[in-house]
Amino acid sequence: MGRPRVSLDNSAAVYEYYERHEQNRAYARFMHALLSRVYRADITCDPGAEDAISDALHAGGRLILSPNHTTADDQYVVVSLARRLRALRPLRGNTFIPSEPSLFTRSGVAGKALRRAVDGLGAIPTFRLEDLRRQGVELTEEIRELHQDSIARASDTHVAKLIEGQCMAGFWEGTRNRVDFRVVQPLKKGIAHTAIAASRQVPVLLVPVGIYYQGEPEDYRRPELPGRHTPLVHVGAPIPVAPTSADELAALLHPAIQRCVDQAVSRAA
Repeated sequence: MGRPRVSLDNSAAVYEYYERHEQNRAYARFMHALLSRVYRADITCDPGAEDAISDALHAGGRLILSPNHTTADDQYVVVSLARRLRALRPLRGNTFIPSEPSLFTRSGVAGKALRRAVDGLGAIPTFRLEDLRRQGVELTEEIRELHQDSIARASDTHVAKLIEGQCMAGFWEGTRNRVDFRVVQPLKKGIAHTAIAASRQVPVLLVPVGIYYQGEPEDYRRPELPGRHTPLVHVGAPIPVAPTSADELAALLHPAIQRCVDQAVSRAA
């Protein structure tokens, strides 16, 4: 099956493709190595976190890396972590990440190359109302129904891939922080529903991650930061997911991500 056109009205074909899609692990490892040279994160971890991550993976656990979200570079920093932190290296070529559809739809030779790259790194398009509004799409009842259907299909795809043995990385805040990079925004519940659904069949653990680019920008909408390629990162101990409510899981994770951000920020002082 060829790569489908990524658009809201074609979401059924999109998620049918990505549920079956398997990364080329050799290519994924190459890209992880490349991005780890571009994004040279200074990483610290909670005491015992690396051993706990390794033990969880060895026992068949599925990890969901759960970082804060501040800039467009965050996703590449997360990819680099899987190379730079030894405990996360098993995630290379075996992890998917919900991503903006714009990464899959750019034109020309560069756009095709980007599509191949993000596919190779496990990106899966996720349609958001925020993106549709930015594109000037009128949110009619039909569009809203298509969007709800796409969200359900995306969640089913994510759950299936976790059950099959993949790990996941996702930004629980949903959108980039445009107020204060030091304060984690309220978490959305979409990934919580995914994690809980998968945890009914396989062990799932959340790994909180704090990313800080060594300062605050003058313009949060167009952040320019000297630490763009040398972020401070703190990785927390994994949190097992038990069947609970999405609200309770988000409430458990939020302070864990905030504590990781605090740890990263403290090193920038």
